[in-house]
Amino acid sequence: MQAVDLSTFVFDYDLTLAALLMHPDGTVYHRFGGRDERNPEGWNTIAGLAALLRRTLPEHRRYDADPRPPELPPPRTVVELPPLQRKRAGEANPSCVHCHTVHDTLHAHALETGTRAPDAHFVYPSPARVGLRLEPAAQDVVAAVEPDSPAAAAGLRPGDRLLRLGAQPSVATLGDVQWALHVAPAGDTEIEVTWLRDGEELRGALALREGWKRAPPEEYAWRPYKWNLTPDPGFGGRLLDAARKRALGLPEDAFALRIGYLIDWGDRAHRGQAARAAGLRVGDVVVSFAGEDRFASHDHFQTWVRLRCKVGDEVEVVVWRDGKRVPLQLTLPR
Repeated sequence: MQAVDLSTFVFDYDLTLAALLMHPDGTVYHRFGGRDERNPEGWNTIAGLAALLRRTLPEHRRYDADPRPPELPPPRTVVELPPLQRKRAGEANPSCVHCHTVHDTLHAHALETGTRAPDAHFVYPSPARVGLRLEPAAQDVVAAVEPDSPAAAAGLRPGDRLLRLGAQPSVATLGDVQWALHVAPAGDTEIEVTWLRDGEELRGALALREGWKRAPPEEYAWRPYKWNLTPDPGFGGRLLDAARKRALGLPEDAFALRIGYLIDWGDRAHRGQAARAAGLRVGDVVVSFAGEDRFASHDHFQTWVRLRCKVGDEVEVVVWRDGKRVPLQLTLPR
């Protein structure tokens, strides 16, 4: 991503695959690539990409006959931004700039310049945030509608084919839907939606309320973006398997995370130091954090702390040490 113009090539930088189908003037027809918490690869197939390419060619020809170039912001690259410049200043051979580094740098830059908007870390929301599930093989088709959701209130039903959504003039993919949700306001808003049902074109609006973009930790956990957020526990490790839990005398279905490291290096060293001061040690097995013990993975645990706790909270961390539960008190630093 080192030389990529972030004003032209805008996409979800947390993804492992993203494709933009676009005109040379910067007009984006469609976005291909996406994922959810259930399956990192289920939305990305060669057949799906081929179908999208075939579908987009006529759209391109129509647009190319009567182009309307968008007004793009001035070009900029991620390496021009001060947070990344400082990070790379001490590197003799600056490392490669990965896609997720863009999110990291934009987040840091927004904090430094005071331009970070509320809920800005809930990037490219899942359609589930408005009550929609899409068909992976035909990503413009509604697979399910959550009862009492904005999608249900708008009149959408399973089997409907999405045509337009908000700022996205032609919906073909999960990426198109997520883009339309991403650029919509995070507060109270309405997003116009048009769909096809039994050959009839229907229209409605998704009526959304403040906080609608907020994803639950289990849905957000796959995102690398989570590592930018605070507070964090100041430590990390691995969940124990059933055999190791049995050997320690813990139930097989219990949450059990063995601390493999305390974060006592770099610009986050104070967080690991706070964990150590609270009595946490490498090798401890965490069985409960702030009263919660239903974590499906290490990523889920780390995300839960960041999304459910606040800087300054004093939380109880229960560890299994020498065959017994040991409660410790940790104040979460910034």
